[in-house]
Amino acid sequence: MRLYRCVAPSWLLEQSPNLAPTVEGELDEKTIRHLNDTGYNIYYLPNRPSVYEGGSVKGFQIDKFNYVFIDMDLKDNKYASKDEFIDTLLAFPLKATLIVDSGNGVHVYWKIADLDAKSYLKLSRRLMRYFKTDESVGQIYQLLRCPNTINTKDPHNYKSCVAVGEDKNLIYTCDQLNAALPPISFADEQYCLQHFSKTYGDKETITEVDDKIPLRFAELVNENQEAAEIWRGGIEDRSKGDFRLGHIMFASGFTKDEAMSVLVNSAKALGRSPKHRVGYAENIVNKIWLYEAKDSNLMLELSSSVRDILSRPVDTQKNTRFPCWKYFDNTVYGFRLGHVVGLVAGSGVGKTATALNMFEGFVTNNPEYVHFFIPLEQPAYEIADRWRLMCGDQVDKYDKVHIMDNYAPDGTFRHLSFNEIKDYIIKFQEVTKKKVGCVVIDHIGALRKQGAKAGENQDLMNICHSMKAFAQQTNTMLVMQSQAPREKAGVGDLELNKDAAFGTVFFESYCDYLITLWQPLKRCYAEGAPTITAFKFCKIRHKKQGIDNIKEDVCYQMLFDPSTERLRELTQKEEQAVKFWLNKASNKRKGDRKTEIIEYVSARS
Repeated sequence: MRLYRCVAPSWLLEQSPNLAPTVEGELDEKTIRHLNDTGYNIYYLPNRPSVYEGGSVKGFQIDKFNYVFIDMDLKDNKYASKDEFIDTLLAFPLKATLIVDSGNGVHVYWKIADLDAKSYLKLSRRLMRYFKTDESVGQIYQLLRCPNTINTKDPHNYKSCVAVGEDKNLIYTCDQLNAALPPISFADEQYCLQHFSKTYGDKETITEVDDKIPLRFAELVNENQEAAEIWRGGIEDRSKGDFRLGHIMFASGFTKDEAMSVLVNSAKALGRSPKHRVGYAENIVNKIWLYEAKDSNLMLELSSSVRDILSRPVDTQKNTRFPCWKYFDNTVYGFRLGHVVGLVAGSGVGKTATALNMFEGFVTNNPEYVHFFIPLEQPAYEIADRWRLMCGDQVDKYDKVHIMDNYAPDGTFRHLSFNEIKDYIIKFQEVTKKKVGCVVIDHIGALRKQGAKAGENQDLMNICHSMKAFAQQTNTMLVMQSQAPREKAGVGDLELNKDAAFGTVFFESYCDYLITLWQPLKRCYAEGAPTITAFKFCKIRHKKQGIDNIKEDVCYQMLFDPSTERLRELTQKEEQAVKFWLNKASNKRKGDRKTEIIEYVSARS
């Protein structure tokens, strides 16, 4: 009997709060069907404890290993379709024991007769690298969605998880799978050892080495006579020879991992224990690859060859497409995690409302994420009340936006810094295990500066320098708001360009996207003009000329409904009304001698 973990999605718990969030144990098929029909998502442990004593299973209890497996998810963008992945799978020399269409991707299992914990970890990493699948799948405690059940995460879009190919007679040995896969990298080897030690409570560091030497080293020995002589033991001082061999590999473009795989197998290293073999090799590699130039603090590790860069493990979550409403996100490349979006407007023009409308687009299109709004000048309840107004009766969206309050419970001002916010977002993800999608900071000028002696401008520049690092380190999309000064924004009705950000004209240099906002009819609202928010992209870093629907330096306009705080596209009739009011607003602006007039023609005019 399988060991199951059945998890109630958030919508089910809101609907039936008395239900248990999880149900675990060796459950019969009737119980599983009932739970799935109720709305629970059904997961199970392919590898499990040999003796189950009830309760929630912990990783250290798992000692019966039957399968290695991989999880291909289409949202990782490694394969264009499930069929493309299946074609790659069929080309692999060992036919899979079980193939499951999980709805959003494909799970693949190989049954192994002599599998243990260490072999499972190493073979999982090698399979994941070979097929370029989800890197997070392959831990000791690893749940997978149970075949022939329904994915109920989205109550409006159930998806079937079904077995599409199974041959129970296909059972392999570790040696067979080992022969079919490329060698494990040194970094993956260390990951496996650390995970094993952490799971099973081994306090002493377990150190093993891979005896597989990279193929390119054989090519180097064939081509380089000095390297061949050192490797054969032709130099009396073996330590000196290994250092020289390390320099030759460095000059030949070897990665640190490749060099480690060679040096742990040198004649000098082989005379030591496995643990000391690694330490010996690390001493050589670290001194060569972290060499500091005599006349500079610049380390040579700051640059890498293209071969080295492309050989590094890829974080499959980074640069993931992060869609929003089409009227903002209508480029070929699109918004992605790790991007910085600058949002610039004059005071009272609608930066916060626009950010909340973007939030709604992110929540709708990325329901698995939560999003953060950090109002540095407004109390949290004001933003919460505006989100409530926008959501209406869709109360499930309340949990999707978290607000970091810059005011303590006693009303004192916390005066948060950029680094404090970043550290909190990282900690939030680690502790809650929830993935943060978007982080909006309102606004850059209100952040606590880090170095008062450097002056205001220098402090703002330091924050600008850190914006991309913030997005990459938290793996979020950072929306950084900046307020345009009165001389550029007028009363909030003037078109803004890339130099409009508060305090520094270099703000746009550190953004992947820069959006400026204004209200062109603001001077005519008292006469009945519609509430229009105009915007343009002053910068699109990853633009596709002639293909993107949203373009740089083209003005777009949206109708803003103050009663709901929602933005929407104009109807044809409303576009005609806007043309009429633009003439009136332009004439009013011409009477303001203090304001530089920049007229524009909307892309929809």
